[in-house]
Amino acid sequence: MVYGGVKTWLDGLGLSRYAPVFEIHEVDDEVLPLLTLEDLKDMGIGAIESRRKMYAAIQKLQRSDGVS
Repeated sequence: MVYGGVKTWLDGLGLSRYAPVFEIHEVDDEVLPLLTLEDLKDMGIGAIESRRKMYAAIQKLQRSDGVS
């Protein structure tokens, strides 16, 4: 699995500290756009600001259909 795109995405959000969580949960470029707020919470992203920032960016990915 390729996690580089997810790490780059997290870096761009200023949330690179969560990269290990995404890797543990096997979130790759294909799965990332499918995540919900509940998924992020289940993954242990407890900080509301971080979770909301990620989810807003995920919604943009869904609209653009890809990880940048």
